[in-house]
Amino acid sequence: MKIESRKILSLFVLLLMAACVSVRQGAPVVRHNGVLQFVVQLNNPASNDLSGVHQVALTADQTRKLKHAQGTLYAVTPLGIVPAELSDSNGDGRLDVLVVEAMIPAGGAVALSVYAGNPGDVEFVKKTQAELWHRTTGNWRNGVYRGGGNFFRFDSLRVPDGFTDHTYFIKYEGPGWESDKVGYRMYLDWRNANDVFGKKITDMVLQDVGVDGFETYHHMADWGMDVLKVGRSLGIGSIAWFDGEKAVRVEKTDSVMCKIEADGLIRSQVKTWYYGWQTGETKNNLISLKTIDAGSRMTRELLTFDTPQHNVATGFIIEKGIDMFEMTSANGKWRAIASWGEQSLAGDNMGLAVLFPAHQNGRVTADRLSHLVVFEKPLTTVEYYFLAAWEQEPDGVTTFEAFKAYLQQSLDVLENPVQASVQ
Repeated sequence: MKIESRKILSLFVLLLMAACVSVRQGAPVVRHNGVLQFVVQLNNPASNDLSGVHQVALTADQTRKLKHAQGTLYAVTPLGIVPAELSDSNGDGRLDVLVVEAMIPAGGAVALSVYAGNPGDVEFVKKTQAELWHRTTGNWRNGVYRGGGNFFRFDSLRVPDGFTDHTYFIKYEGPGWESDKVGYRMYLDWRNANDVFGKKITDMVLQDVGVDGFETYHHMADWGMDVLKVGRSLGIGSIAWFDGEKAVRVEKTDSVMCKIEADGLIRSQVKTWYYGWQTGETKNNLISLKTIDAGSRMTRELLTFDTPQHNVATGFIIEKGIDMFEMTSANGKWRAIASWGEQSLAGDNMGLAVLFPAHQNGRVTADRLSHLVVFEKPLTTVEYYFLAAWEQEPDGVTTFEAFKAYLQQSLDVLENPVQASVQ
């Protein structure tokens, strides 16, 4: 009987320890009282330390468990408590991965304990954002939105028929997304092109950008400015179709729907449905899912078509006097086209790049306005990344050599991603 009592007491102590764990994060000891969900193992095959957001594939049962768990999701790491979030990895509307922020040493592994509950006295910093604002109380007259007062934030928008550029209906003309490194926006009209907000601070800033009109963010502010001239080019990483001579953006559609799929602490996503995109003599339906993670300059673009689409294209603007160059990952599984030089609207250096998997057989070419990658074979799914690196970022890339080194590391990480498993 005494032995059984000791066993029960030991079990009670273990449960109590699991419910109130102390983790050293820097100098202070952080306590939490969450409920353990499972343990995740992250293995880093790269030859350098990887610090950032990592993705863990989940089964339907594991996703269901986390969705129904009470409280905040977070992970306990050797360095402290970090946020964790559920995410949709492929645009099908189902949460199928867990993302966590962690540092994994070169060639090493880290075990993370995933909890749901109260993370204690840890205050997580928001490092990504996605947003879509528009006016509500005005009216359309001669193609311009008149009145309407202030902008209000919404999760989604069915783009009005006939909507065009500079109608003063949507704040900075479309959805925006950002990390602590860089911001982007997409024109949600016939242009459907991506632009860049260069950031001089790591705080989230887009909520304050464009509320006073379209002109202010073209001038330097404490947070930064719009640093890319887009015009009729592909800007950076815009979706297009190559007609044999030039890239045609998503200009003619039956209708367009946009949704802020995620506005998280460490991952944010913008999802856009293009119904009846006309490419030559045919039409296709397309879903675009843009994803940005904390600590990253890269936006992942994932395109899903109803029927296989040939000659899908992307790229970035040609700037006079700025050369394009190509790079590949160590084993050639990922490729990139890029440029570097005085091509920002601030008159200083900025790097632009599009990264894509080699198996999609992208052909590198150009038209009059843009450097291009054309995926000629019919594809149902197209994946690529795009990025901008402005020299005025905090701890930014300031030389051509540093930009090439950063791009090479990014390619190699895409080729050899962190290997994650649930224990």
